[in-house]
Amino acid sequence: MVTFENVSFSYQTGMETPASSVVLKDVNLHIKKGECIVLCGKSGCGKTTMLRLVNGLAPHFYAGNLQGAVRVHGMDIPSSNLPKISRFVGSVFQNPRTQFFHMDTTGEMAFNLENQNMPREKMKKRLEEVAYHLHLEELLERDIFELSGGEKQQIACGSVYASLPEVVVLDEPSSNLDMDSIRKLQKLIRTMKEDGKTILMSEHRLWYLSGMTDRYILMDNGRIIREYEPKEINALTQQERTALGLRAVNPQQLHIMPETANRNLNQEPAIEIHGLTFNRGQRQVLDIRHLAIPKGAIVAVIGENGAGKSTLSLCLAGLLRHNGTIMIEGKTVPNKRLPETAFLVMQEAGHQLFSDSVMGELTLNNPSLTEEQAQAVLRELGLAGLENRHPGSLSGGQQQRLSLATAICNRRPVMLYDEPTSGQDGDNLLRTVEIIRKANENAVCSLIVSHDPELIARCATHILHIHAGEVKKLLPLDERGNIYMWKVFREDAQTRKPQKTGIPRLLEFTAPFGPMLFLSQLLAGASALLLLAPFLCVYFAARELLDFLLGGSIDASALAYWGLWALGFELAGLIVNFIALLLSHKAAFHTEQNLKMAVLEHLSRLPLGYFEENNSGKLRKIIDENSKQTESYLAHQLPDLVGAQVSMAAAALLMLAVDWRIGLPVLVLMMIGFAFQMSMMGEETMNFMKRYQDAQEDMSHEAVEYVRGISVIKIFGQSVHSLRRFKEAIHAYRDDALAYTMACKPGYVAFNTVVNSSFLALIPAALIGMAAAADLETFAQNFLFYLIFAPACAAMLNKLMYMTNYKMQAVESMRRIDEILLTREQAEPREFKLPQGNDVRFDHVTFTYPTGEGPAISDVSFLAKGGTVTALVGHSGSGKSTIGSLIPRFYDIQEGCISIGGVALSSMNRKALMERVAFVFQNPKLLKASIEENVRGGKKSAAAEDILNALHLAGCDDILEKLPDGIHTMIGGKGVYLSGGEIQRLAIARAILKDAPIIVLDEATAFADPENEAQIQQALKELTKNKTVIMIAHRLSTITDADQIIVMKGGQIAEYGRHEELAARQGEYARMWTEYQKSIRWQMDNAGNTAGVHHDALKSGQEQEVASC
Repeated sequence: MVTFENVSFSYQTGMETPASSVVLKDVNLHIKKGECIVLCGKSGCGKTTMLRLVNGLAPHFYAGNLQGAVRVHGMDIPSSNLPKISRFVGSVFQNPRTQFFHMDTTGEMAFNLENQNMPREKMKKRLEEVAYHLHLEELLERDIFELSGGEKQQIACGSVYASLPEVVVLDEPSSNLDMDSIRKLQKLIRTMKEDGKTILMSEHRLWYLSGMTDRYILMDNGRIIREYEPKEINALTQQERTALGLRAVNPQQLHIMPETANRNLNQEPAIEIHGLTFNRGQRQVLDIRHLAIPKGAIVAVIGENGAGKSTLSLCLAGLLRHNGTIMIEGKTVPNKRLPETAFLVMQEAGHQLFSDSVMGELTLNNPSLTEEQAQAVLRELGLAGLENRHPGSLSGGQQQRLSLATAICNRRPVMLYDEPTSGQDGDNLLRTVEIIRKANENAVCSLIVSHDPELIARCATHILHIHAGEVKKLLPLDERGNIYMWKVFREDAQTRKPQKTGIPRLLEFTAPFGPMLFLSQLLAGASALLLLAPFLCVYFAARELLDFLLGGSIDASALAYWGLWALGFELAGLIVNFIALLLSHKAAFHTEQNLKMAVLEHLSRLPLGYFEENNSGKLRKIIDENSKQTESYLAHQLPDLVGAQVSMAAAALLMLAVDWRIGLPVLVLMMIGFAFQMSMMGEETMNFMKRYQDAQEDMSHEAVEYVRGISVIKIFGQSVHSLRRFKEAIHAYRDDALAYTMACKPGYVAFNTVVNSSFLALIPAALIGMAAAADLETFAQNFLFYLIFAPACAAMLNKLMYMTNYKMQAVESMRRIDEILLTREQAEPREFKLPQGNDVRFDHVTFTYPTGEGPAISDVSFLAKGGTVTALVGHSGSGKSTIGSLIPRFYDIQEGCISIGGVALSSMNRKALMERVAFVFQNPKLLKASIEENVRGGKKSAAAEDILNALHLAGCDDILEKLPDGIHTMIGGKGVYLSGGEIQRLAIARAILKDAPIIVLDEATAFADPENEAQIQQALKELTKNKTVIMIAHRLSTITDADQIIVMKGGQIAEYGRHEELAARQGEYARMWTEYQKSIRWQMDNAGNTAGVHHDALKSGQEQEVASC
């Protein structure tokens, strides 16, 4: 498919002799169809040139001298033109922006197809196939400039894949990507390989290609020095990889203990941040309430794309205007002084290179730097000999190192690095580590924004996790910090980015009533003008009266005329406003319905784990209160806001039209009032609004939890302590509301003072107008207008202020609704498979809860054969319930595979999985419905006879007998309440009715009394007949007959086997069994002693009773 025969190549630079610029020397390589080949080696070894020879950029675009033959699919590259080559070879560059030709993603993916003159319908069908196959639906019809680096890379791959090339070349495609984007790139490459594409790529990050690569081609100084099979390259030691300039070649090699874990640091803070906030438009990007970084620390800033990591570094470097306080070594540093204190090495190194030579770059704004010092820094970074080169002629990695050299030479107290190892080989990675460490010795601290675990483990002392603009954790990079870091790296991005935010996003949910809402706003504007007209009528009527007072005659008909017009305008304005509100209410009610339905439907598709992280009080508030706020804004405040804006614009024109000399001072006064008004509506106010609604959510959650636990509080006689968290939430709400009020106080007072002082402005304005007036009567008539109209302007501004405040509330409410709507649903397979059997297999499964710091289970592997019972035992927190919750896919695992009947859970659709698995938890939930409806939840199509039979098999006959309405009895609310054991039996009846082949039992008898436990055990026997059973138990006596017992300890499998085998091994299970037997004997002895005491007391009482007779 691709052949290199004795290939040598040198670029024609115009500055060097061909011999001195030879980049490839006697290269021989043959790549078969469908192979995935990775070119690796140190920077500058010739990898990129080989890719350019395959896609034809060399020698057709990059001129040079080529010796030997390069053929692709039998086509000679040097003698073929680029359009012909591009039909067979698709290219993805290191920076995808350099290959985009369109502003939108769909147009970019169609670009190559258009060049092939593909018919429109065929092109549309092809794009749909590509988007479906590569999971790119969410990225279609998007603005390319709004995409993250990973999303741009996906579009570049999709564009290439759409054109159906035989060969795909990729030049370091992962160099600028975070871990989540690398996983997506990995899936794209795997899909291409499975489709039979021949893939040739150059790459430094090799670990994510493990399992896909057929051969690794190691290059050095323009030559192929060795070819490695996957087994051979995986067998290289770390020392051997370092000598070859290679980084980790598989995921396991990334897991190295941090080298700076035991470093002792001064706990005195180098940087303190208080209330740092930054907004882009109305979207909050950063909200850091407090952060203290210790002196001497090298902090790795981690988090998903768009979390605010780079924004934080830009704020610390003084390149973005922000709110809040930044203190360095105990001194507050204003924003304009930060560039003198901090130095930022940007990810795009070319953005901060300004000189015409490498040496000039180091000495720029640094006149004290000697040439010897500069040469030493260049040698240290592997840039010796490039002193006179233009920075623009350097490779990306060389530019990155030049930026590092500039940072070292500037010696600022705070050093900031944004992805300093993107595109760096193993040698330069280690060199960068040493440079950062050395620079930190002369700084108070350093921050590194990075997704590179190899850099972080070798360099950082701490990790700072930023999520959604907020600080989640700041931890030392010890064993605990390393576990937490990998937990963050394993997580997929949980939320999508909205294409629109604020009110434009809200308006997307107005369909199909959007035109109606638009019409209501037009009518609201018309109504505002009609309601403004009566002021003019009053003015004209007042002029008639003024004329009479000045000696003229009074015209009663004129007064009546203007009075009738005023009444007509007022009635017309009210009628139009009524129609506007009628239309806006109808649109708003449907919008609220659309929002609630969208949220509820989306929640129904989210995994159970989402509800563990997001409490019911928060969700209830978002669904009820926040959606109601958006409805209120659309129905009431938006028409009023439009009306107020139209009124103010018309009023400004009128004030200038009647007499600009009088109107201008009044208008200036109104503008000053508007400026004070806007001071209450800025970025800080939006942040207050966010915290205010956060406090509302916390208070709502604590109220719900308090009410739920009120029965426990009363039983155990709890008092003040049970109210503590609820009380703290109320106080936090009070404090935030008070802080918001006090923050608005200066602006509000100033605003009201100004707008209500319009008469003060009229006095000097009147003097000016009087002096300029032609006659006193004309002046008096004009001045009369402002006496009538000025107070109305104050009312309009007041209305505008309140409506703008409501708008901010609606924007924040929409943002919170989007927190739910943009949460990614659990991925569903496009072509699902059905299990061939009921075996449950765990293969090297590792899982960390979203709110946990470390894995709940780690590298767990076992097989539960179909029709057998597997028991999970171990102490609390050992991972038993986690395993049970992963089988029905309540969460997605980070590593490994869980399969049923040979099919991975990720390849089964949700409905098929739920039909195959039934579960009974230790604390089952029943709906506020009849017993029949609760049991029917196991099988919606079940007949009443089937439900009764399931209840009978579950031992629920005695429950039905004592209830007045039997199976139709309502549970909860105004119905009956059942005991824990009775609820458990109904849950088992539901599972029996479902008749799923796999049963998960999680401590099904944990809270049952002896009588109920016997009945539950009998019900479980009926439930588990001929089923695959995963049983989680603490009572070891219930699992002695299990086919397999798995003993969990610390999230891992300690041992497994049958009861007799494990008891004989004298291991963890034997110890647990001995302790369990001791507890049983203690209970029996204690029961006997208690019985003896009761017997003696009874005998003594009988003797006393006989004596008294």
